[in-house]
Amino acid sequence: MRLLLAAHRDEHGDRPLDRALRNQGFVVHRARMDDVDSIVGFGPRAILLEVGLPDPEALAACRRIRQATDAALLVSTCRVDARFWLTGRHLGVDDFVVHPFGVDELAVRVHAALRPVPRQAPRRIVLGRIAIDLDGRTVSVGGSAVALTRTEFDILRMLADTPGAVVRRERICREVWQGARTEGNRSLEVHIANLRAKLGVRDAVRTVRGVGYLIEQPDAHAA
Repeated sequence: MRLLLAAHRDEHGDRPLDRALRNQGFVVHRARMDDVDSIVGFGPRAILLEVGLPDPEALAACRRIRQATDAALLVSTCRVDARFWLTGRHLGVDDFVVHPFGVDELAVRVHAALRPVPRQAPRRIVLGRIAIDLDGRTVSVGGSAVALTRTEFDILRMLADTPGAVVRRERICREVWQGARTEGNRSLEVHIANLRAKLGVRDAVRTVRGVGYLIEQPDAHAA
């Protein structure tokens, strides 16, 4: 995990705290606390401001950093009074670490302050008993997995994008086969027949003669 240590002045070299944190599994980088571009550019999940004694400059740095990143923000200091603590918390400081402290304690506090990484819900289309996982490219019917070929999945995905609307045969051929000519043979019809057989849902894929195909389910919705 990326941890950035920021102080009032430039501190180059491999310091004991840096080495101890690396032994804990952190990827450590240092920057001046007023160099917000370097701090954000490192892409840290956590930032430790080493401020010594509480002062207005440290609080100003907290404000600028919090405005620029959602990384966990901790402040190490020799002393914390009520005013400094309240102001810091108001500015977005997640925790204060008071000297003396051990690296094990610091590591625990950093992990406790971490904000969870937001996860996007998987994109799904549900058409009655048919559930389509768009990201995983998987399909299930009534909760049971159905093994589709790449082409079968692509056809189903096109139909499921607009349930109840006819998708023209020419469009399916153009987009699924990327321009390859299939109109002169029964390739599309074969894939549709295989898709119907695998889904096993009556009238799940309907033919609109002379036009194309559609899926029509009254409870179709996207999740």
